[in-house]
Parts: sequence; C-alpha cells; structure tokens
Amino acid sequence: MQGQGSLSELSRQLASGAMTRRHFLKRAAALGLSASATAAILSACGGQGTAVTASPTPMDTTLPEKLFLFNWSDYMDPKIKKSFERTYGVTVVESYYDSNEALLAKLMAGAAGYDIVVPDNNTAHIMMKSGLLHPLDMRYIPNFKNVTARLQKPAYDPEDDGHKYSVPYQWGTTGIGHRKDLIAEPITGWADLWNPAYKHKINMIDDERDLLGAGLQVLGYSYNSTNQSELDQAVAKLIEQKPLVLSYDSINTKRALVSGVPLVQGWNGYVLQAYAELGPEKVEYVLPREGFVIWVDNMVIPAKAPSPYAALLFMNYLFDPKIAAELVDYTWYSSPVPAAKQYSNPVVWSFVPGEKDMQRSELILDVGAFRVSYDAAFAQLKSA
Repeated sequence: MQGQGSLSELSRQLASGAMTRRHFLKRAAALGLSASATAAILSACGGQGTAVTASPTPMDTTLPEKLFLFNWSDYMDPKIKKSFERTYGVTVVESYYDSNEALLAKLMAGAAGYDIVVPDNNTAHIMMKSGLLHPLDMRYIPNFKNVTARLQKPAYDPEDDGHKYSVPYQWGTTGIGHRKDLIAEPITGWADLWNPAYKHKINMIDDERDLLGAGLQVLGYSYNSTNQSELDQAVAKLIEQKPLVLSYDSINTKRALVSGVPLVQGWNGYVLQAYAELGPEKVEYVLPREGFVIWVDNMVIPAKAPSPYAALLFMNYLFDPKIAAELVDYTWYSSPVPAAKQYSNPVVWSFVPGEKDMQRSELILDVGAFRVSYDAAFAQLKSA
C-alpha cells in the first residue's frame, strides 16, 4: 500500500507540473517501477519524451458572493470594485494592513479568509518559498498578455517548480517628496535628510527594507547588502538622524505633505497625489542621486484562499487596459499595463523614471537567512 500511495502521489505531482519529468524518472526508478509502467504514466501525464505543461489542480469555478481583498489603504479605486461586482455579481470586501512585515506575519501565523493579498516583490518571494501561496492557473488570466514583458517573468517569481505565483499590481519607486514652497534649497539626495537645519521637518517611511535602505544608500551601500558591518553602520546612521525625524509613517505621505511637512521619504504615488492637489509650484518628487528603489507590488492568492477562482477573475479584470487606467488615475502609481497610458492621466506617466535614472535604481530582493539581521536592525532602530 505504501508503494501504491507513493506512486499515486508521484503521478499527481507529475500531472500538476509540481515535478519535472527528470525528477519523476529518478523517483520511479527508486520505487522499482517497470519501464513500461513509467512510459504509460508519462504518456498519460503529458507524453513520453515531452515536457509536462504545468497546470494547477482543477478548482471550483463556482462564483462566491464575496471576494476578500487584503490591501494597502487607498490603493484600490472603489469604482473598480463596484464595476467588478456589476460584471460578475461578486462583492469585493477590502481590509487593510500598513506594512509588508505585518502582512507576512499575519499569513505566517495562519490567518485565513483572504482571496487576494498585495505584497511587494520581496515579500511575495518570501511567501512563495514559505509555501504560503496558491499557484495561479494562468488560463483564467488571458489579459496577462497586456502586461509589460519585463514584469511577466520577474526574478522574484522564477517559476522554478513550473508554477507562477504572482502577477504585478502596480509598480513604482521610493524617493523624497519635497515642499518647494517651505524649503527653497534644492533637495537632491538622501544626504539632505540628515541636515540639522531640517529638524522636525522630516518624515521617514515605516518600512523595514526601505528605511534601512536609505541608511545603506547614504553610505554608498546596496539596498540588498548582506554585510553585517554595513548594516550596523546604516543603523547607526539612522539613529543619528532620529532627532530630526518628525514621524515614521508609510501610509500618510500625501497627508503629511499637504499639511506642511517639508520632506517626506515615500512611495511615488502618495507623493504624486500631493503634487496633484497642491501643484508643481509647491511639490516635487526627487529620485535621490545616491540611488533609489524600484518596487513591484503583486497580487497573490494565499494557500488558504476561500475562492481562488474569483481571485483569478479579479486579476484578469485589472489587466484590461481601461480598468488598469482607472486604477492608475486613482493611485498615481505606475501600471504594469502599457496600453493603459492612452486612457489615463499623462502626468502619472511623465514621472516614470527614464533610462538614465534607472541606471541608479535597485530592486529590493530577498536576502535569505540574512533577513534575521534586517529584522534585528529594524527593531534596534525603532527602539533607540
């Protein structure tokens, strides 16, 4: 019975794409499976001598009454939720988190009930490696063809097991929002946020990798440094800055700028929302000369999602160029759908970094076991 159970599981994994043909052959030989039986299974699961096409286990395609979206605040246009409901008869119920760390901790603690969550690229990669995600059946996302080629198979979702686990939601940068009417001096880089003249005129982001990254960058180090000495220096540099900082906040960037905080480390969309309200005479967005982050927020389906099918339909809906344009006009972040440009506010697209700027950008990546050091560094900084 044990051998039969093992064979059944091998066949299931081969058919679903969770196991490669080469791995199957090795495991089959170890079980003592005959050559004819092996060939028969290969033929049934994709044909002898051919690669097996990865396809997730068939899902329940019954439409639920509700789709549960766990997202950042002010990151989804309510009109899109309503139009999706009119199209499919499914109500989108949205709840919120304020950091990638909080999202990851919640899922790792076993939280269930979410159909879609929206982590950044680094957090999505950790979730994949931790077995927290449901593989995507791309047959239900035909509009994925509209996504820009460079985000269709990114480094953080390499599809090593034959499955895809993420699709891009929005992308952007981390830089500095500057109230030009309150600080006349030019702001050009991270080093300006250590100027004693700006005491209590600075908000820093409350995000582990972005905040520590500013400290690393001002010292000339990589956002993805795995050198303990470099990380320690960055923490010391940020502790040195603390007396100048008014607050650490990830989600109120627009509000801070509009209310009169002159310098805010933040994500481009929040800064551009303030730009839209106050105008270019008062607000500018600075990509620091030392370097800046390029990030990608992604839609993923938690392993315990109530309705993966509804989640896939929602993902596909957002990749329609006109719907993608609506989302851009609401969030002011960059869309992964280039065709959305013709339907959306050109100001947003004018702030997409050019090739010259992109040369000093860096994508935050998972640093593996060194994550523990970043966690400890962040805790040290916040408690100092």
